[in-house]
Amino acid sequence: MDTHSITEAFRLGGAAFLIGLTGAMAPGPYLTVTITRTLRDGRLAAAMMLVGHAALEGALLVGFAFGLQTFLAHPTVTTALAFVGGAFLLWMGGGLLRDALRGTISAEASPSAAPSRLGPVLHGAAISFSNPYWTLWWATIGVKLAADGLAIGPLGVIAFFLGHQLADVAWYGFVITAASRGRHLLSDRVYRTTIGGCAVFLVYLGIRFLADGILAL
Repeated sequence: MDTHSITEAFRLGGAAFLIGLTGAMAPGPYLTVTITRTLRDGRLAAAMMLVGHAALEGALLVGFAFGLQTFLAHPTVTTALAFVGGAFLLWMGGGLLRDALRGTISAEASPSAAPSRLGPVLHGAAISFSNPYWTLWWATIGVKLAADGLAIGPLGVIAFFLGHQLADVAWYGFVITAASRGRHLLSDRVYRTTIGGCAVFLVYLGIRFLADGILAL
């Protein structure tokens, strides 16, 4: 591979990192669930969510080679995802809110005492896929960056994917570390209030996604 292609791949990787970082830092369900999972199950479980998130995006990138972006951009698909994602977030947020209100979760509980309904890897993929804005991002900005990578060659695709994933690792690594350290400083009341606040936000997002789906009909 010539020097020009290598240089372009590095540039694309840098751009993917910066663009991915701005997306990762935006408030949304994945950020909320990461904080909640860290508080409930610890740093490792929260970090493993990134594996599921990356696997889903890797599969999506492969799908682009077969025209998947056209399918994702179809209005019927985006509307369906809004309904599915909204229902999923309502289910998950409702469960967390119920636990917080009942006091069945504790800041001193061991990870096994408050198991998640989904394993961390599957949870990471599910929460990403449940967000229609994540799908829209990949069907628009993601498609453009992936196309730039394909134009460069295999190295370009790898640079784009690694740059994007490093942005997620950098931001969520910081979030997980901060939440984990704060976990040991929280009283049960503050802990349950924090979990409850995250749950309310997930319920709000679920209602918002469902409303978007209804308006799109």
